[in-house]
Amino acid sequence: MSADSILTQELQPHIRYADFLHYHPWKTPPRIITDYMLLYVQEGSFRLSIEGETHQLMAGQFCFIQPGIVHQMESNSPSITFMALHMELFHFSVENRLEMIVPVDHGYNPDLITVQPNLGVFVDITIPFVLKLSRPDWMLNAMQQAITHWNRKNALDHLQAQVYVTEIVLELIREYTTRPMSELNRSTALHWVPAYMQYRLSEPISVEEMAQKALMSRSYFSMHFRNQFGLGPHQFLLKLRLDNATDLLRSTVLSLQDIADSCGFSSVHHFSKMYKLRFGYPPSQIRKQS
Repeated sequence: MSADSILTQELQPHIRYADFLHYHPWKTPPRIITDYMLLYVQEGSFRLSIEGETHQLMAGQFCFIQPGIVHQMESNSPSITFMALHMELFHFSVENRLEMIVPVDHGYNPDLITVQPNLGVFVDITIPFVLKLSRPDWMLNAMQQAITHWNRKNALDHLQAQVYVTEIVLELIREYTTRPMSELNRSTALHWVPAYMQYRLSEPISVEEMAQKALMSRSYFSMHFRNQFGLGPHQFLLKLRLDNATDLLRSTVLSLQDIADSCGFSSVHHFSKMYKLRFGYPPSQIRKQS
């Protein structure tokens, strides 16, 4: 099992199919899905056979089926109505995207089918097949809104539907993460920090400031930053400033003072000293080469 956390993943929820469905007595063949399926039973009931277990789902219940798990559904109800939402959580290129539903027959080879990751590979989330939610009414409304907007088939409504499915994914993670609630807002993913630094190169930036934004202590932030980027935050920021200064030296006629200011150095002397320590020659040499 992977030691990764769901909280460090770059999730990109995307609806593949959403609809209100109505069947009479109905049975699927054994099958897998390549994405994630959220169902809500509005009327009737059906039996879900999955991983050696059988679950009877009644009106008012939610069901969540993950990619790559063989399952079968059957209903003997005179009429069954449910809401169905197929979604991806991770980005897939169009050329790698398969049909949502793959029948399991004699020629079925799971190694040849590309599916979204099963959330069981992450150490801190376990979502059951039959959901027991703290806010079922909220989930029902969010599903209804997502399906309604998605079926209007225009760009603005599709965008609104994606907003609802993102909120649904957030709700599921909050509901079923095994981490304490106090840790949910403290993801160790720091991929946003380099951009934060880049936009503020001319400003004084402290480790304390970045750690506060990451909801971490200074030492905890510095440890995780080094693990993810191979340098401490001070060294990484200095590297960005010196690399940006090099670009300005080569592509502009700005004075050394202006470059020092725009890259966040306290003085030309400090800029020249740091530049020579890293590259072995003063910044003025770049101008001579140019």
